Amino acid sequence: MNKILSAGLVLLLVLGAFYALNAADNVANTKHNLSSSGTGSYKTSSTTEICIMCHTPHSAALNVALWNKTDPSGPYNMYNSSTIDMVSSSAPQLQSLACLACHDGTLALDSLVNAPGSGNNPVNWQWSGGLDKIQDGLTKLGTDLADEHPIGIQYDPTKDTAFNPVVNGKVYELPIFGPDGRVECASCHNVHDNQFPPFLRVSNSNSELCKRCHIK
Repeated sequence: MNKILSAGLVLLLVLGAFYALNAADNVANTKHNLSSSGTGSYKTSSTTEICIMCHTPHSAALNVALWNKTDPSGPYNMYNSSTIDMVSSSAPQLQSLACLACHDGTLALDSLVNAPGSGNNPVNWQWSGGLDKIQDGLTKLGTDLADEHPIGIQYDPTKDTAFNPVVNGKVYELPIFGPDGRVECASCHNVHDNQFPPFLRVSNSNSELCKRCHIK
């Protein structure tokens, strides 16, 4: 009987590990894989390092996620409206600046703190098809964010009865950030997983993503 239970436990552990590995984020299979193993037109032709294009273990730029991109300087024109009754930031916060380092269009994709290779030394690496081609195809929000969903804004459901409650730092699986609970780019987007394009955390079929925060 004990042998049967042990075998069953081992099987459950193996299945659990298999599920965890396959359910985990896999940036290698998305266009955010900018290394030579990438499948999109954004890949570089001379480094196999996947993580280095966004992260570095040493001398990171932003104080978030060991960010390897040059800190974008803005200045940014933030969303504003006469109907907003929640506290908003005057500039993007760290979690969104990381995204804007590529997607505001002011910095080149190869503007890295530490280039691929060892010893923090620059190496000769190039983008397949040329960097200009990459920049032309990149989604660029610009520095005028007044026409985008607000970021750096406090999520306070007490201000609006159409907002859903915050539970353990999340609103129906969507994370909010900082001690004041801010909505940032990463609240809706998971840059490591493109199961729900464009890198959404959940499907927006029938506006399900929107309804995670609004009018559930």
